[in-house]
Amino acid sequence: MAVYVADGTVIARGDAASPEVFVPIVQVSSIGTVGSDRGLIDVTNLSSAAREYKKAIVDGQEIQLSCQWDPANAVHVLLQETDVAAETSVNFKITFSDVTPTIVTFAAMVTNATVAQIEIDSVLMLNVTLKPTGALAWT
Repeated sequence: MAVYVADGTVIARGDAASPEVFVPIVQVSSIGTVGSDRGLIDVTNLSSAAREYKKAIVDGQEIQLSCQWDPANAVHVLLQETDVAAETSVNFKITFSDVTPTIVTFAAMVTNATVAQIEIDSVLMLNVTLKPTGALAWT
């Protein structure tokens, strides 16, 4: 079974142009869980012998990013100032470091972009939360 390291994985933000160009988010140190989940709908009724469920609609999990903050970087500024305030989603693409490579693209709303790690002997970090809207497309 193959094992792949995370080093070299890149997340990029789309520019909404046609054709769309994806610009890497620089200095990323971690990308949280990427995937979808399905909740459960309780369909138990008075004739049920035990709880019964149906799967709910697919929901993309929130994706947490941490990157070393650069207030002069155009993409960091977009995430922090424009995308959080916007009422619309932005397209993102994660390119994994496997041989092929595996790519996941998705639209997401930026729900949080905060500067953290403000302490002695620490690097200022930009923490970003992406909430996918629609399906994640894996290729």
